[in-house]
Amino acid sequence: MATDATPTGGRHRSRTRRGPAPAATRPGSTGPRLEGLDVARGLAVLSMLVAHLSPVGGVLDVSEYLTAPLFAVTIGVALGVRLSRADVDRRRIVADDVLRGVLLVLVGVLLQALYGQIDVVLPYLGVLVVVLAPLALLLRRLPVLTLGLVTAGAVLGPLVTERLRDRVAADPSVAAGVTGDLLRWVATGPNYRLVSFLPMALAGVVLVLLLPRLTRLALTSGIAAVLLGTSAVIHLIGRTTEDGAAPYSGTTAEVLAATFLACGAVVASFAVVLLVRGPAPGLARALTPVLAVGRLAFTAYTVQILVLAAISLARGGADDDTWPVLVGTTAVVVGVCWVLDRRVGTGPLEALVRATRMPSRGRHGGPLSGLRPPRAR
Repeated sequence: MATDATPTGGRHRSRTRRGPAPAATRPGSTGPRLEGLDVARGLAVLSMLVAHLSPVGGVLDVSEYLTAPLFAVTIGVALGVRLSRADVDRRRIVADDVLRGVLLVLVGVLLQALYGQIDVVLPYLGVLVVVLAPLALLLRRLPVLTLGLVTAGAVLGPLVTERLRDRVAADPSVAAGVTGDLLRWVATGPNYRLVSFLPMALAGVVLVLLLPRLTRLALTSGIAAVLLGTSAVIHLIGRTTEDGAAPYSGTTAEVLAATFLACGAVVASFAVVLLVRGPAPGLARALTPVLAVGRLAFTAYTVQILVLAAISLARGGADDDTWPVLVGTTAVVVGVCWVLDRRVGTGPLEALVRATRMPSRGRHGGPLSGLRPPRAR
């Protein structure tokens, strides 16, 4: 997913190898996977658990800035990868993603009704997927224009949010029923909103152009450092402005800083894969749980909510920001994903996503156009 999601704001309501970017075909998957992207998704899920459940801030507050943007960026990267494959029906990909987005919205609404201590991000990501799919199809060969739209979205998004919030405040009746849900998912949400996520996801579509170059550890690490450093600079500048750069605020500085942060995290994830597949193979085993969670990110998110709902029921609705809840929930989420990935090769929610896809005609090409097909592992 990619799915994709806090103490304040967004919480309550090889030897360097040369060759193609690492990819593998997993049991139950629909095609070759990029391990770096799976690591990034796994990182998003683990960061989400910290953001949702950590009882302290400090350095752990980085998760507040990273989690939801990383989900949005990985959605953009994954879509860009699929659209760049040779010999695919791109209109079918768009139709698949529209169905997937609707599924995310429906599951997210059900999970929000089940557990109220977390602002469930899935409906917002679902709306993002529906809107992003046709845009990415139109813009995938226009990176300069797409980057321009990323910047424009970061600037105009806060204005759209402010105007619509003022409209709702002046006439609350406009936010009743389904219309209110759509307004919240698109622009007025207190923590998440399409107008903040869309620039991040479009940046992920452009980031796909870099993936064929992420084959050397030194270069990949350098790119990640530049992106992360740029994020820090934008954030520090944003903090000096009147609007600020607080997580989930949707200000221009917050959106741009979060976009660079999430893109840097994706590139860093590819660097980690190069590291464990090259000069540090002994770390590969430690990476296995993160890969499993990343492959089953939709299932991981759902398991999190189910576990927290059960814990809340047992504790009489007590606050979930405690170390035992964080450690216990993380252990269950990682354990379930690891067992399912090892024994079945997929998760129930991932299987549901595949079941809602349009029937396929023809065979897909490699993981990225212009790259050699990956070797089976």
